[in-house]
Amino acid sequence: MGFLMGAYGKLMTGKLVRDIQFQMIGIQSRLRQVTREIGDKTKMYEAQERNMKSQMQAQMQAAIFGYMGMNPGMQVGMMNPMMMGATGMDMNQYAMFAQMVQMQYSQAQSMWQNMFEMQKQADLQALKDLEDSLQIENDNLKSRLQIAQQEYEAYKQEEKADAKSIVPEYTAQA
Repeated sequence: MGFLMGAYGKLMTGKLVRDIQFQMIGIQSRLRQVTREIGDKTKMYEAQERNMKSQMQAQMQAAIFGYMGMNPGMQVGMMNPMMMGATGMDMNQYAMFAQMVQMQYSQAQSMWQNMFEMQKQADLQALKDLEDSLQIENDNLKSRLQIAQQEYEAYKQEEKADAKSIVPEYTAQA
């Protein structure tokens, strides 16, 4: 009877091991897909953020050059200080304007950076939660697989040990 239980147990735990391995393959495939999707979205957000910073920098420079364009004497003085087209007052106004534009640029950059960070967190949170869930499920399946493999080996040993009791013993009595 132990032989049959061992053989049947080995058969069923072997099936369980294969089922768990199949489940793990699916989970690991989905986990890789989610991880790749997180990486792609992160790269997309970083590219958008760099693009926005570049546009804001260009707008700041355009504002400063636009200010210089409104004051022709300022242009001459900035290009060639020896020509003295710009007065000290013009230079002070330019410095104040440039400082104001730089401050607005810093504030806008901070605001946009916070907005990008919040958007990225909101968009990626569901994917990160799914990734964590899949990782936990994968770890759980690994534990179950180890237990099933140990049971398989135990039933295999039981089958082997009890197979000896089925074999008739021949004695050499004459």
